Amino acid sequence: MVHPMVDPVKTEDSSAAARLQALLERELLSGAWPEGARLPTERALSESYGVARNTLRRALDGLERAGLVERHVGRGTFRRTAPPPPALEEEALSPAAVMEGRLLLEPEMIGLAVLRATPADLARLRDCLRGTDEATSLAEFEHWDAALHDAIAVATHNAAVLGMSRSLARVRERTDWGALKARGDTPSHRAALQAQHHEMVEALHRRDRDRARQAMRAHLRLIQSVMAGE
Repeated sequence: MVHPMVDPVKTEDSSAAARLQALLERELLSGAWPEGARLPTERALSESYGVARNTLRRALDGLERAGLVERHVGRGTFRRTAPPPPALEEEALSPAAVMEGRLLLEPEMIGLAVLRATPADLARLRDCLRGTDEATSLAEFEHWDAALHDAIAVATHNAAVLGMSRSLARVRERTDWGALKARGDTPSHRAALQAQHHEMVEALHRRDRDRARQAMRAHLRLIQSVMAGE
């Protein structure tokens, strides 16, 4: 029996949009459309993927919130270009300072994401988690790890929080940061980090704010200790 407050059509559309968004995201990240390129029209995409226009638009809305595409009325949808190089202030930040900032920001960030994450956001988180599970190199693991944390920031649907998170995340692209992470990249450490990733995503799916905050805090503490050589 269908609950009277649930619209089964809208629920089905939302699930289809989440699956389509995850599929389009994988194709965007794999280079199916280069940066700045215009994507096919909504009509062409709907026909290509066999979905209704409303479903496609929901998926594109999610990709736009995630910063992967830009949509312009009368012009179409475009693959978003990469952000500009880090500002001088970001270059001057030490890894230790960044980790302190992340410890202040990210536990509360994931708590907000618990309240606001949409089905499309949760699908994106699952996709990123799958990427870290299947990673065979540190570079690949780091790529999906960064994507997972960014997906959590996107799920807050707060532009200020997303901007702060991405500003701190850009420091991870520096050589000194990579050297510190590589030094502590052992099978046991990576397994522990991945277990924490699963715990965070599970807490998000269960809408458990306290569990999500605790998991994020423990995750960042482990990263901090690994980078300190402990």
